[in-house]
Amino acid sequence: MKSKAGLIAGLIAAPFLLIIVLIVVLFAGIGAVLGGDESNRQFVRGSQELIGDAVPDWARSPLLAAAQTCPEITAPLLAAQLETESDWNPNAHNDESGADGLAQFIPDTWAEWGQDGDGDGQADPRNPADAIPSQAAYMCHLVEFVKQHPELDGELVDLALAAYNAGPGNVQDYQGIPPFLETTNYVRTIRDLANTKYGKAFTAGEDNSPGSNGVLAAARQWIGTDYAWGGGTLNGPSRGQAPDTGVTGFDCSSLVRYAIYHGSGGTITLPRTSREQYQATKNNPVPTDQLQPGDLLFWGNTPGSIHHVALYAGNGMQIEAPQSGLKIRETPVRLKGDFLGATRVITKSGIV
Repeated sequence: MKSKAGLIAGLIAAPFLLIIVLIVVLFAGIGAVLGGDESNRQFVRGSQELIGDAVPDWARSPLLAAAQTCPEITAPLLAAQLETESDWNPNAHNDESGADGLAQFIPDTWAEWGQDGDGDGQADPRNPADAIPSQAAYMCHLVEFVKQHPELDGELVDLALAAYNAGPGNVQDYQGIPPFLETTNYVRTIRDLANTKYGKAFTAGEDNSPGSNGVLAAARQWIGTDYAWGGGTLNGPSRGQAPDTGVTGFDCSSLVRYAIYHGSGGTITLPRTSREQYQATKNNPVPTDQLQPGDLLFWGNTPGSIHHVALYAGNGMQIEAPQSGLKIRETPVRLKGDFLGATRVITKSGIV
């Protein structure tokens, strides 16, 4: 049994212990928000605005509400997926697979993820009030599935779309988007529709302020990261290949690809190599006296011998992953030697 003095000391100490616990919890929460897990930190949210009148009136409000389910799945993306799945037909049905309704759920998946969105006591895949929130919930589940498998090669939302179409098992088996024509076309079509028909497309260079250019911000966060030949994906640094085996980082073209993708809110995916990036953008050449932040700079005596690409950063500077043994850096532009020229990323399709 405690003494009176012990009881008084305990009563005095208890509030202070409670305050300390609250402070620890508060700072842990702040750390989670500021730091987040790696996949969240690398994701850039796309536009939530539904543009034009392409979305049927009956679907607009349910889509905007469903898009609050998780930050990665936006209203334009959901709208594009519904057009691709059923062409906005709530009664669509696929006899071969059994897929049914607006979002074309197969019976087993609907049994697990189907929601009674309007509270009428029945979860019906042909009822838009049920199908749309169920679609968003399942897509967000697939996003979490992808986050739990960092070994998968590809961008977060693209992999989730592929899993919706081909199944999570196939995405895991192929370590990325399965090489099925239907699935690759599915991902590309939805991205295209989401970025043009239902959402806002992106034009690099439309903002002349380097400080507010999302492409540059996406690249600058990796300054000081190792160069790794063959390394780097749309999700961030990855292990390189010989001569950089064991080094985690980006090479020149993967850094540019990452920056354009994330700086555009996921609306533009460049090809992987510097030569392919030049071929994809060569129809938009930029004279060196008209460079804007976010433009691409290429080196090589001919288009077929291009060996390096960098991002123009404004004020006579460029951001680049230079070569093995060095780190990503911001440095004065080099327009001498075998500098080939500059291009600008201008696209309505979202994938070039």
